[in-house]
Amino acid sequence: MRRLASDSGIAIGPILFVIALLGILAAVISAGSGSFSTAGVADRVYNDVLSQANLIRTKIGECNLKYGTNQNGDGYPSSDQTNGTQVCALACEGDPNTAMGGTDCANGSLTRQNLWYGIRATLLPPPTAGFNEWYYMNAGDSGGRCIWTQPSSTATEGVLDGLKHAATKFSTQEVTYAPGGTTHRFVVWITVPTGSADPHCVSN
Repeated sequence: MRRLASDSGIAIGPILFVIALLGILAAVISAGSGSFSTAGVADRVYNDVLSQANLIRTKIGECNLKYGTNQNGDGYPSSDQTNGTQVCALACEGDPNTAMGGTDCANGSLTRQNLWYGIRATLLPPPTAGFNEWYYMNAGDSGGRCIWTQPSSTATEGVLDGLKHAATKFSTQEVTYAPGGTTHRFVVWITVPTGSADPHCVSN
């Protein structure tokens, strides 16, 4: 039986080095995964809230331009004065009030007045994950007209970062957002109030 040379064998040192290196990399990735996750949530919230707010403002403004006047703003959709109205259920009241069949998100039977399904149909994306529906309040020129959304549960660091970033893309007259508030309501003005702002349009 032939004996192995004294310098033959498994190179255990390099293998142990590679294993140790892989362990260090795994620990670094594990420690940083929270940061990656937070950044991903922040990007999603920022993009969704920003794009949806601008789309909703455009559709409401479109209705006012078509039917409103400089004197009284008749073209703005009306709203429930107690709780506001879900944006997906808004009606452009100058449009023909004819039945379409089907139902909308809050008001039952659809008509061609619905801002999203009516005669100028536009896709309204669902609210971003972890957020309530968008709501709208028309409190007239004095109380202002606004839309808002807010987290449906305790806001995570990523959600707060996304909202703070989205707020920077509007002027202070366009958005009301209080990062240190309790509800983290994100309010976007359609028309700024000439008097005291309606309470629904206040971030808290």
